[in-house]
Amino acid sequence: MGNDYYILEDGEQTGPYTFEELTDLGPDIHTRVLSPNAEGWQDACDLPELYPYFEAQGIYLPTGDNLASFGWRLLAFIIDYFILSFLVGIILIQLPLVGLNIKIQSINDMLKLSENENRILELIVCLTLIIYNSICEASAMRGSVGKRIFKLVVVDIDGQGISYLNALLRSIGKVASLFFYGLGFISILFTEHRQAFHDFLAKTYVVKRD
Repeated sequence: MGNDYYILEDGEQTGPYTFEELTDLGPDIHTRVLSPNAEGWQDACDLPELYPYFEAQGIYLPTGDNLASFGWRLLAFIIDYFILSFLVGIILIQLPLVGLNIKIQSINDMLKLSENENRILELIVCLTLIIYNSICEASAMRGSVGKRIFKLVVVDIDGQGISYLNALLRSIGKVASLFFYGLGFISILFTEHRQAFHDFLAKTYVVKRD
């Protein structure tokens, strides 16, 4: 067979093709391909030599080599923390327009908040985080600003972007993790695909782009 590739079209084998001819055909991730580097038919997404081709199409398949580490994700979170703090601050400034007035200029101000004010503040923080992450992850950015800076993207098992509903589910899971002292993030350190609780919940992966 040499360096020839074959594909299945409507159950029929076509080919042989060179690698360049194969990519010119525009295979998708589920195209069945017989590669000279493999023993049997496989989905195109399972062939390592096609990874650069798919990345050029904006498809970042989660593999063992490109999964984002805890350190990269933490750096992205730190950037997003400052962005979220800024957004929450803007919202707090607008609260007097609806008859609420929560002023936080120091840690002492936070300690002096009433129970109701604390609940309102928690609600604002949670909703801001959920909306911010959901919009960013469902957009062409495929991740928050922090992830964008460090070349991280959130994808599904097929390496493609996620829907807004899936991004919303993932963001709600992230809030749940934060409320439980961040325990949901610890699984990034020891799970096979470096997934946090919200990744398991939404069936997503965080990969690092080259």
